[in-house]
Amino acid sequence: MRRRELFALGAAGVATALGGRLLQAGATVPAAALPAAGDWAAVRREFAFAHSAAPRVPLNAANLTPPLQRVIAAYDEANAALAADASFHHRLLYLQTQIARLRALFARHLGVAGEDVAIVRNTTEANATIVNGFELAASDEVVLWDQNHHTNNRSWGYRRARTPFVCRVVRVPAQPRSDAELIEPFIAALGPRTRVVSFSQISNISGLRLPAAALCRAIHAYRPDIFVHVDGAQGWGSTALDLAAMDCDSYSSSAHKWLMGPREMGILYVRRERVAALRPSTVGYDYAFDYPEAALPDGATRFECLGQRNDASFAALATALEFHLALGAETIEARIQALGTQLRERLHAAGLRLQTPDDERYAHGISVVATDQPARAVAAFRALYEQHGLYAAYVHGNRVLCDVASGETGELPLALRLCTHVYNDEQDLDTAVAALKTALA
Repeated sequence: MRRRELFALGAAGVATALGGRLLQAGATVPAAALPAAGDWAAVRREFAFAHSAAPRVPLNAANLTPPLQRVIAAYDEANAALAADASFHHRLLYLQTQIARLRALFARHLGVAGEDVAIVRNTTEANATIVNGFELAASDEVVLWDQNHHTNNRSWGYRRARTPFVCRVVRVPAQPRSDAELIEPFIAALGPRTRVVSFSQISNISGLRLPAAALCRAIHAYRPDIFVHVDGAQGWGSTALDLAAMDCDSYSSSAHKWLMGPREMGILYVRRERVAALRPSTVGYDYAFDYPEAALPDGATRFECLGQRNDASFAALATALEFHLALGAETIEARIQALGTQLRERLHAAGLRLQTPDDERYAHGISVVATDQPARAVAAFRALYEQHGLYAAYVHGNRVLCDVASGETGELPLALRLCTHVYNDEQDLDTAVAALKTALA
């Protein structure tokens, strides 16, 4: 009998005594406790900063959002319960309860079977699983978007430095006028030796939103066996997702960005029929992992065997997902889009130049203000926080070209990145625009 089966038997003996308490840890908040539809002021009050006498208001969701207060409460409650009883019996029962809860939520939130989603630590780890999971010959080709995040492009470059393969990098127009203008450069880069295409759903550099579903379909129409990986760091929580309809082979993201969930929790979806193409990067013992190679799980769960986890985060992640589902993913996406559009209109009216596309079909919650004077960008970043209580980010806009040896990055000028989310309001936009106009004029 495997150890996981022994633990399950031991846990069963205490299920009756502990089950009620564990099921309540981070349990679904009653609908009456949720903000009413469209009450964005009430949504703002879900965050600790809204209750501060001198609030520091986030405009930085592309990097990190404050977690919902109910997410913090769910984590604290689960953490206290696990600290009071760290036995195998208690921990296994907790994990069984919370993972089952998460699998059901993933199915509703992502449009795929919950068992096809691995619970990992963040987008970086999920991307690394994809990058290091393939066997590649020197003549095999990987196609990348030049606006991918470092953990996508640069990690391919590090692997290429160890075991050579061909890397092709795609550029798209900065001001696209149609889906075709964004899709055709990718299709032109494909060939008979293409194994993988990897691109970001939304660029953290410019805010450009690719037509991900149309792009995945076009690549698979060219050749169905090409593996398409989508980095969804900027998509999970900001867009309504149906990964089955997107037609990607894998999708990665983190809970600490637009989902407003706990830190160090992320996802890696892998299409069931493509799982065998990838080798797990980490084979750990996670209370249940005692498999010979032939007995690895069939689905994406084989990629979440990471050893000891921060167990209380499972309840926190479930609570964040329940909040999103209660508000409605489409409602959240529409609010983010509306605020983003308003911000960009006001920035343009103030005479500021944006790297984000003017066509709102290809923009969303990320707005990037360009400047030819890096010192002013840094000064504006500081002024937003120190004088106006808003925190954004400045970005270098590295177009990473997957060539570690040369160090070539195609670096763009320093720019200011502002991200609008459901906790923001029109006053935040007005304050930010006025501050940037003063700092960058």
